Amino acid sequence: MDAATNKQEEEEDIPFTDDDDVGEVLDVEEVEGAATTADYNNNTYKELTSKFTTEDSLDIDTLPKGIPDKFYILSHASMPSGGFSMSDIQHAFSPEEIQRLKLQPENVTVPAALILLFPDHFTTQTRARKESRKRKILLHKGALTDGKFDRDKLKIAKVGDRVVPGFILAVQARMEHNYSESANHHKEPPFHLPVVYEDDYFALVNKPEGIVVFGPKGGGYGRMTVKSCLPWVITPPKLGVVSVLRRPTPVHRIDRGTSGLLVVAKTKPAMVELSRMFKERKAKKTYTAIVNGDILEPKDTSISNEEAEKLGVCIGDDDDVESRKRKWQVIDNELEDQNAVTVWRRVKQYTGIENARNNTLSMVELKPKTGRYHQLRRHMAWTGNCPLLGDKTYDGGGPARLLRENGFYLCSNKIVIEHPFYNSSQGRSMWEKVKEVEIKKCNDHKENIRIAEESDGRVLVYAEIDLPSKFNELTDLMGENISAAAECKDEVA
Repeated sequence: MDAATNKQEEEEDIPFTDDDDVGEVLDVEEVEGAATTADYNNNTYKELTSKFTTEDSLDIDTLPKGIPDKFYILSHASMPSGGFSMSDIQHAFSPEEIQRLKLQPENVTVPAALILLFPDHFTTQTRARKESRKRKILLHKGALTDGKFDRDKLKIAKVGDRVVPGFILAVQARMEHNYSESANHHKEPPFHLPVVYEDDYFALVNKPEGIVVFGPKGGGYGRMTVKSCLPWVITPPKLGVVSVLRRPTPVHRIDRGTSGLLVVAKTKPAMVELSRMFKERKAKKTYTAIVNGDILEPKDTSISNEEAEKLGVCIGDDDDVESRKRKWQVIDNELEDQNAVTVWRRVKQYTGIENARNNTLSMVELKPKTGRYHQLRRHMAWTGNCPLLGDKTYDGGGPARLLRENGFYLCSNKIVIEHPFYNSSQGRSMWEKVKEVEIKKCNDHKENIRIAEESDGRVLVYAEIDLPSKFNELTDLMGENISAAAECKDEVA
């Protein structure tokens, strides 16, 4: 594997998006009789589509069944009885397209009809053809019977099919989901992947050390990626949730050698919103690491809790007065000519360690403000002069090589993130209905997981996981030379 591929896989907290799954869904009433295309476009489209582009779920018992099973029709519109107006066709298509596709007011292709009937959704021929090839468009030959689709007249539309007056185009989406279908023929997940938090929109999983999030294009890791394992461990959204991804998808990457919390989207709107949060650095993460050496905390780079909060990192809600008085450190050093900021502080020390720098190891808490390639590892090694324990890339070799046996010690163990649906305008009403149940569910089963509405009205999800056992077993791993861990006390100015 080349260096470029490896770098792409191991980028810290880089947002990831995937646009190959179920898209937005629509609801459009049938256009009756001689209603013109222009009247339909101007007066009804946005009003009629708003319901299914904003609501979180639908009652599928009220929806017509699509093709094949598990698909349901969410919208439909008919070609007017008099055909489309030539002015609308000339406005939507170039003369060359009109000639090449042989578009006439009473005879157009399926993609052309989609553009004319659903102009806000199908904005280009490319998109219309793409949705058709994904089997999301149905063609009903003739009017509905008593307002119902006739299964004998209904088929999956092809790009080359022609639409004439009275024909109906319907948009469908899969509404019943079984993620395990994405796992092919394997009976068991490839590795253990604990789910820390989960609802119908997103999930948090605890990524093991040594596992990549995404494999490179063309393979290389087989099933040993987080994305491959997710269909086995994530529960599909409840029946009727719209815009569900074909398979749950991580929205960011963390290093292969790093363990800890990874954010996973279950619906397309959640993926878009969560990816935006990571891109804008609104997901507040905390890492814990063991570094090789007695790391210094200079006064000229120290800041208070209040100053750290103003930087946009989450310092927690620790009620301990002494802890609240302790200072943080700021590393603000560019990496590859890009701004890179890490807020950190020392938590514990382990002294008398053979082969360690100054015979000392330090536990540190790290809060990245930015997410550059190997930011935390390089900031600790290059600025703090104390590389992560066991990090063979940056530990400098020498005696440090004798401390690599158990990999490097870095865990993403805390996160605070805005809920991707409940904070939206359409999600607020749903939150009011479910918040008591959701809050109680977290309180009953997860001591370190909670969902809460803050004083400013935002719905936040807080998650904290235990550090991997090797952190707690450090004393045993290093032998009798390790002294008891002592809490570090900062001087209070």
